[in-house]
Amino acid sequence: MKCRFIKPIFQNKENGYCIFVYHTEDDSVPAQARSQYYKGSGYQFTAIGNNLPDTDSIEIDMQGKWIKSNYGLQLQVDTYEEILPQTKEGIMGYLSSGMVKGIGPKTARLIVDRFGTRTFDILDNYPDSLLEIKGITQKKLDTILLSYRSSHAMRDLAAYLTPFNVTPKKIQKIYEHFGNNALDTVKSQPFMLCQISGFGFLTVDEIAKANKCRLNDPMRIEGCIHYCMELEMQEGHLYADKQLFQKKVYEQLNHGYQNEVVSEVEVYQELYRMVKEHILYYEDNALYTARLYGYECGAAKKLATLLVQETIVSNKLEALIAEAQRELGILLSAKQVEGVRKAFTHLVSIITGGPGTGKTTVQKVLLYINEKLGGKNVLLTAPTGRASRRMAESTGHPDAITMHSALGLTNDEDCEAVEEMLDADFIIGDEFTMSDMRLSYEFFSHIKEGTRLVLVGDVNQLPSVGPGNVFRELVMCGVIPVTVLDMVFRQAENSRIAINAYRMQENNATLDYGTGFELIHADTAEEAADKVEKLYREAIAEYGVDQVQVLTPFRKRGEASVDALNARLWEIVNPMEEGKQEMKAGKRSYREGDRIIHNKNKNQISNGDVGYMTDIYQDEEGVQLARLQFSDGRSVNYTSDELDMIEHAYATTVHKSQGSEYPVVILPWLPMFYKMLRRNILYTAVTRAKVRVAIVGNKKAIYMAIHNTESDKRNTRLGERVIREYNRLTTDKKIAV
Repeated sequence: MKCRFIKPIFQNKENGYCIFVYHTEDDSVPAQARSQYYKGSGYQFTAIGNNLPDTDSIEIDMQGKWIKSNYGLQLQVDTYEEILPQTKEGIMGYLSSGMVKGIGPKTARLIVDRFGTRTFDILDNYPDSLLEIKGITQKKLDTILLSYRSSHAMRDLAAYLTPFNVTPKKIQKIYEHFGNNALDTVKSQPFMLCQISGFGFLTVDEIAKANKCRLNDPMRIEGCIHYCMELEMQEGHLYADKQLFQKKVYEQLNHGYQNEVVSEVEVYQELYRMVKEHILYYEDNALYTARLYGYECGAAKKLATLLVQETIVSNKLEALIAEAQRELGILLSAKQVEGVRKAFTHLVSIITGGPGTGKTTVQKVLLYINEKLGGKNVLLTAPTGRASRRMAESTGHPDAITMHSALGLTNDEDCEAVEEMLDADFIIGDEFTMSDMRLSYEFFSHIKEGTRLVLVGDVNQLPSVGPGNVFRELVMCGVIPVTVLDMVFRQAENSRIAINAYRMQENNATLDYGTGFELIHADTAEEAADKVEKLYREAIAEYGVDQVQVLTPFRKRGEASVDALNARLWEIVNPMEEGKQEMKAGKRSYREGDRIIHNKNKNQISNGDVGYMTDIYQDEEGVQLARLQFSDGRSVNYTSDELDMIEHAYATTVHKSQGSEYPVVILPWLPMFYKMLRRNILYTAVTRAKVRVAIVGNKKAIYMAIHNTESDKRNTRLGERVIREYNRLTTDKKIAV
């Protein structure tokens, strides 16, 4: 049945389910399904399905069955096809509808005026002819063709996968991973989907069954192995215990079946093959992916090479330490002096300490002494944009950058690092707790011999989001000089924040509550959300929006999650007003003046950068854009599709807050967060605050967190490898002498 979109009734952006009204001239529409409110020619009816077309620029050929519902007779859509328009007016409408990126109303008019009804033939077979159109460059043509071709491939993919409850976001991931061959790949090799982060094995299994895949097919077993290994990595592990992992894969493959469909032998055989072909690596009962094995071994070897280098210690060091204190107007503690000495008597050293223990002060002294000793090429770096900019502000060194930028890693996952070594003779890596195994490997691999390296961080904070526990492993391995700062300077000596942070690390849940560290009782998420909202109103009135941050462990679950709290606080801080522009992006909406956080490393903006949406406007092609302004004058202009890289920043996760400081932190902390009630998460959250912490929850949840350190353990052997490589190189040097 041929029809055209009229309006939406309901749409779920998460799973793609929608209820839309369409118009048709087809008399086959049952009388009960025809809208009684529509009096024009033809008929209007309601259709239900997943990812149905929502543009009136094209005609649709729909197939499905009529079903009864509480709202009358509706068409349940099974499949549909787009019917490209054949008239000049129809082609104009299609091209200018926004369905083809790079073409707005003006360009659409120029194209149709030039090619008329041959436009689609030109796009399909003679695309270079579009370069004749004024304003279409080769770069713009590439964008147009990519959008035009991918839109068809995406729709075919969506039509096939939506019955399996695959969300539009995951369909987009599949397309990005496999390109225009995505549908063929999904049908012929469905278990390749397990390579994509976020894909549940059971979903893939259902797709495979629909394609008559044998239950003990080696592809199915390999797909399950990839999936289970991804689960290990999501838990922060670099490797899996072989016996436990094999059992886990076996149980997953046979889950839901009365009889065994895959034997333990078949699982073992597939694991053996994958190890033999170096897809996995096996070592002392540990199974690694080839990639993570390479990162861990490579980082250990490079770090050991740096450690065994000899350095010349200046006889002016002690005098320069005294001079630095006089010139900078500071007085170092004994531990801080120890950290400075170790940094200049060894080429690799570590400084760790809690909040306010003077890590930044030590960095200032290191930079002062390095300059006095003739050092020129200095690199200050940190894993996130916010941490690197805070480093620049606090040290007075304006050129601090992210590790990603220093290494040329412009994207989160796929980008390869530059080949050149880092052009630096002295490197300070701040907030190194956040550096995962991959980033650390690239970092160490790009440090040239003779470079002085100082790693700085708080070993008690959360480990990296990505797999590995690099900073803790290096602190604990025993072959790297480590200084532990334990005297608090930032807050007053009797600051409840500092006192309670120390008590948490001592496994003491008897915290000191009062001014600066409050506990506001709440038992449920709803109650906590109401109290967080009240506290937030009061705090921003006193301190300002930029000085107050709501942190929470969960992103989506419940009223005290990031998403739910952002929706509440957004209306407080930036309510809709006459004349204020608003822009929709998926299930979210944004307004001029919104405080936002970037979620990816892209366009010179780093993951975790906080900024503002300063303007919403239309470009000369009529495309709606949002201008985002970040610190240091950095700004980007995003279309609605690109806004999936941001979210509101009134509330954020504790993990996202690492490397940041705020005068005031408001923290919902409830027993319902049981999976996240861990000491390092609570510690990280409260130590983000400089002046005041307000915990909204109850003591039971706090006790549970402080006494829970089990989840801090991650499967990694980096420390062992560093020791082994260091001892080997040291022995080789002695033999050589």
